[in-house]
Amino acid sequence: MGNPQMPQVIAVAKSQVDLHEGYTEGGWTNVIRYANEVPGLAGYQGQSYCMTFTSWVAMRAGVPSLFPRGVDCSAGVAWFTAASRWSWFPAIGAQVFYGSGGSEHTGIVYAYDATFIWTIEANTNSNGSSEGDGVYLRKRKRSDTFVYGYGLPAYAEGIVTADSALNGVSGYTYATANTGPGPASLLKAAMMVGNLVAESLSVNGVATAGRMFVQQDDSTKIGLEVAGYSMSGASLVKFRDANGTTVFEITAAGQIVSPVNSNEWRPADQNLLAWTMNPAACTTSGTTLSLGVVYFAEVILRSSATVTSLCAVLGSAGSGLTSGQCLAGLYTASGTRVGVTADMSTTWNTAGDKTMNLTTPYSAAAGKYYVAFLANGTTSPTFACGSTLGAAFTPGNAHLTSGNYRFCRSSSGQTSLPANFTMTAATPDANNVWAAVA
Repeated sequence: MGNPQMPQVIAVAKSQVDLHEGYTEGGWTNVIRYANEVPGLAGYQGQSYCMTFTSWVAMRAGVPSLFPRGVDCSAGVAWFTAASRWSWFPAIGAQVFYGSGGSEHTGIVYAYDATFIWTIEANTNSNGSSEGDGVYLRKRKRSDTFVYGYGLPAYAEGIVTADSALNGVSGYTYATANTGPGPASLLKAAMMVGNLVAESLSVNGVATAGRMFVQQDDSTKIGLEVAGYSMSGASLVKFRDANGTTVFEITAAGQIVSPVNSNEWRPADQNLLAWTMNPAACTTSGTTLSLGVVYFAEVILRSSATVTSLCAVLGSAGSGLTSGQCLAGLYTASGTRVGVTADMSTTWNTAGDKTMNLTTPYSAAAGKYYVAFLANGTTSPTFACGSTLGAAFTPGNAHLTSGNYRFCRSSSGQTSLPANFTMTAATPDANNVWAAVA
């Protein structure tokens, strides 16, 4: 049998004790880490989170299937009942439910005796409220009418319970009292071996080559992987994400080299998924587009996302724009169109920040994409851009080869965005148009 599961659940839960939710303008906000870190529950950020907490604990302990995932305590009671894992008696590592029908509050039991239960609970306070400010250790009377009942997770090693009806039943150990697994804590710099947390790790001696997997949000998802290291080269270790992108490097001198500086303004800070560049770096003049030419501006999605709209900023409006021939679109790096907007001839007749919805949202994998613009008519609008240094001088494409240009354009005479475009046929362009996806 592998490492016991129940002690890990309790250790993970106890590691959160004394963590408090956000506080602003004289009140607690219910904003805390758990909703954002449990897949499917991010939409419940800012709401009561006791059940979200137990879902998070199960996930982080590597046993997500042993606890109900959700925000509704009543649904948690129904989940354990349907699995025939419900009891009116406490158990070590059980999920306890409180209030009418178990609908008001929940936590995890880490010890019990004939009179009391000891628990870890979130969204409570030092008085035991079912609407509090953080994660607390609680001691409650078993006979309190607020205590409704218990869900018994199916731990691989079995579960210790005060339910005499389960005495002698396989998978259960009957005990009138139990002090739990004893003191346990998770170390912030610890290594994970299966579900066991240890201060150091040795595999048949000193580990000399490495792939260390870090659980990010569920038992099957990789957050970081140590791709390799060199004691003699400049880089000691490289960390990459699940998409293979290097996140940061640690040099042999102990310096951290990161492609993403935490102090820099990023697309997410302006409610965007990706952009060609920081818009604050755009020039004061902008650029107009040659009519009948498709302009491509590359963006990089660092993780998968659903793209619903394309964005640009117009410094001045176009005029006499041709209906049906002014468009924005989304292309893959290989030139396949995967999204297009409706006609923009009216939208581009005014200046300002433009959010242009795709006719159909596109579920995009991580990678490189092009935002494309096409204008036809009398006068093109002025688009915000970076450098505009002339056709023969394109520093935005430095060190890039044909088919991989960051900023490029088609030949003239285009009246629509093609379903496919041969990117090797694109001309490098010095108009570094600002574009973004959202």
